[in-house]
Amino acid sequence: MSVLIDGFACSSLLQGVKPETLQAVLETAKQRSLSRKGAILSTDELSERLYVLLDGQMKMLRPSVGGDESLQQRLGPGDVFCLVSMVSGVHCGSYGESLGPCTLMCWPHRVFIRLMETDRQLHVNVLNYLAHQVEMERHKRCLSQCSNVQARVAGYLLYLYESDHRGDKTVDLRPISLSAQELGMARETMSRTFTSFERLGLVHCCRGLITIEDEERLQLIADGMECCFDSSATHLG
Repeated sequence: MSVLIDGFACSSLLQGVKPETLQAVLETAKQRSLSRKGAILSTDELSERLYVLLDGQMKMLRPSVGGDESLQQRLGPGDVFCLVSMVSGVHCGSYGESLGPCTLMCWPHRVFIRLMETDRQLHVNVLNYLAHQVEMERHKRCLSQCSNVQARVAGYLLYLYESDHRGDKTVDLRPISLSAQELGMARETMSRTFTSFERLGLVHCCRGLITIEDEERLQLIADGMECCFDSSATHLG
């Protein structure tokens, strides 16, 4: 667990903060574990406490008219839940659902707000994090409205790769069904598109792990400058 906490301490949210701020953040954090898939963090919980995912994966959902729900984002280690609710004071309209066992850290909003008031760098980091989230949502909305499926999938893959600073060309899209939902398409459509990419040597696919083999051609497809339709494609395993 100390390794996970140390990893969070190095996250962008805490970069450059005062040593006493970092110490206070770690000392006031409460740990929470979700032991099974489908465990819920309610809108009330997210409206009162700031949560950070340390380990595992979750998805953020928002109820829509008619009783359905829409996927807002998928969260991985280091991601922050409903940060805008803490900053704005507005009730969070979304809820979180675990995709498997998860470990989280959390703080009452008032604790984190007090730390922001005493450390300007933490305040700046929070605003920068919010701006990054807004940019991610804008990019996904643009992709979801693109009529060219291949361009949509290629752009999504490259965006996730460029957002990951590890330098690893393998992007984890598991579960594929959630990745497809983020782009507003069926899982089978995304699977067929990746299989087409693989047949042409653009990527290598292995159970939802996509390794980029030809970044330049993928960028051309994302820009709508090349088409790689493959009618014989089968589903991604």
